[in-house]
Amino acid sequence: MAVERRAVSAALDVRPRAGSTLSFGVGAGLGGLLVTSGDRYAISPGWLFTVSYARQLLDGRGALPFLLFGVSGGGSGASTRSMPMAGRTPPSSGFLYAFDIRLGLTVGKTFWEVLSPYAAVRAFGGPVLWKLAGETQLGTDQRHFQIAAGLVSSLPRGFDLYAELAPLGERAVTIGGGVGF
Repeated sequence: MAVERRAVSAALDVRPRAGSTLSFGVGAGLGGLLVTSGDRYAISPGWLFTVSYARQLLDGRGALPFLLFGVSGGGSGASTRSMPMAGRTPPSSGFLYAFDIRLGLTVGKTFWEVLSPYAAVRAFGGPVLWKLAGETQLGTDQRHFQIAAGLVSSLPRGFDLYAELAPLGERAVTIGGGVGF
């Protein structure tokens, strides 16, 4: 089974104490495609939520890099609809739920107090539930790891921009920005 989806989300970060961050996020899936056994299903727009905690293990002062440990969880849901080929059965619909828990380590270095390149490794897992034609199918991720590289840029007035590429394991491209209050 192959799944391709896109999403947008917003998060609120809270720093309960120095060196730790608690984050809550909500968003929307923008739709996608699910392919299994040669059959294709459109994934409709849906919902998503996340919660995460990060702890700074090394602060990156001097010659040492910064090192972060993170744990997160999330879920998403959307309806699916078959895309039948000519002469085949009529379309059927169902619902797709995905849940995930992940652990990660991120190592990097901040230069000139504004550019922070980093590398990350993450392990994760969680069930995927797909209800189709009255039958619930249980699945999981094909790969339970992700290796990524990224860059964060701290701009004036509390603005940040970031980009991340994860070409190994679970593949993803992430871009975004933030503002501190």
